Amino acid sequence: MTATNLLDQAKQGDTQAIVSLMNKALEPKGITVQVSIKNDSLTITAEAKEVPEQSFFVDYVQKSIAKLNLARIKFLYIRGQVNGSKFPAWRQTINLKEHEVLATPIINAQISSVNSKDKTNQFNIFNILVQFREVINTVFLGGILGILVFNLWWQRQPKNLQYEYKIESFDDIVFDIGINKLGDEGWELVFARRALTGEEYSRKGIYECIFRRAKLKESNQQ
Repeated sequence: MTATNLLDQAKQGDTQAIVSLMNKALEPKGITVQVSIKNDSLTITAEAKEVPEQSFFVDYVQKSIAKLNLARIKFLYIRGQVNGSKFPAWRQTINLKEHEVLATPIINAQISSVNSKDKTNQFNIFNILVQFREVINTVFLGGILGILVFNLWWQRQPKNLQYEYKIESFDDIVFDIGINKLGDEGWELVFARRALTGEEYSRKGIYECIFRRAKLKESNQQ
C-alpha cells in the first residue's frame, strides 16, 4: 500500500493506517504506538524501551491528528509507557473542541490540597480522586479511598442531618466529567472500586461508586 493510500485511509479514521504512519515516523526514536477510536474519542499509546518523553509525543500527536482533520474526534487520550507494561507512566487528555489540555501527574507527583472559599484547609474529595484516577490501580484504590472516607467521618455534622445515596458506574473516558458533575450537585464519594476489562491491549477501567448527599431532616412540630 502506498503512502498516499495510507494517508487517505487515516483521514477516514482507519486506526491501522494511523498506526502505520505513526510507527514509520517514530521508528528512529524506537517508539511504537497503539491507536483506538471510540465514539468521539481517540486513544493513542506510545511504547518504548524507556518511557517516551511526554512533551515531545503529545506535541507530535496533536500536530499529526490536526493534519488528518478527523471531524468526529473531540478528545485525545495520550499515554506513554515502557514496552510490556500494563499501566502507563503518564497520561494526558486534550479537548480538541475547547483547546483544553489536562495533564494527569505521575504517581510520584506532589498533590496539593484544594482550598474552598467557604471551608479552608478541607480536602476536596473529587479533585483529589480526579488527579489520582489515571495512576492508581486496583490494588491501591481501596487504601486511598479508605483514607478519603476516613476524613469524612471526622467532619462534624448537625444532628438534624441525614443522607440520600446513589450508585453510579463510569469508565475511564467519562470518569472526569461524571465525577465532577456529581461533585457540583453536592454528592460526595463514600465507596468506590475499580476493575479492568478487555484484552491486554484494549483494557479499560470501570469504576463502581457509591455517593451520598446531605439533606436536612424536617423538624417535628409539637
